[in-house]
Parts: sequence; C-alpha cells; structure tokens
Amino acid sequence: MERAREIEKLINVVRRIARAASHAVWSRDPEAARFCALQYNKVLARISELDPTAAPLFTTLPESASAEVTRVAAHEIAAYFEDEAAPAAAPRVRVRVRSRGCGGRRAWAGRVRAGSCR
Repeated sequence: MERAREIEKLINVVRRIARAASHAVWSRDPEAARFCALQYNKVLARISELDPTAAPLFTTLPESASAEVTRVAAHEIAAYFEDEAAPAAAPRVRVRVRSRGCGGRRAWAGRVRAGSCR
C-alpha cells in the first residue's frame, strides 16, 4: 500500500480511537480505556515505521493510561498528519418537520397532544 494511503487509513483509525476514548471517559469503563491505549500504541508503532520523523514527537502510552490521556494523544497525532490525511467527511444531519393531522407542525416525535384539534 502506498505510504500516503496507509497514513490516511491510520489517521482515520486514530480518530476512531479518540472517539472510543471519549466514550470510555463517559462510561468510566477501565477495560475500554485500556483497549484504547493498546490500540493507540499499535497505530503509533506503525506510523513511526512509515514516518520516522514523527517517532520522537509522540510517546507510547502505558496500558494504565486514562481514557482522557489517550483521547488527547490521539487528537495530537491526527492534528500532526491533518494536512496529509484526507479530511473526514462532515456528518450530514437532516432535520425534517412533519405536519400531522390537525395539529400542524410538531417539534417532537410526531405525537399529537390530546385535545389539540379544537
């Protein structure tokens, strides 16, 4: 695989590790935090092989690293390679408003209040 394409894929994985670490922070799951740190170290090892100039800039994390630390470290690697990796596609969010029955437009899950059709 060509270097640029592999770095792009690895940065995508790093972004997902950061997102998983955010979830681990929220859920306070020590196993998830440990897994994120291990995955981060694996990706960092491969990035260090592909780009030896990046190796001294980033350090491996201990298995006991908190999810917050893993999240910050993952964001730092992603920022370093941001100009090389293709930007992540912005999530597409659609908001739809439906008219139902006699109640007109509703902002909540399509439910019509009892007695609103007077």
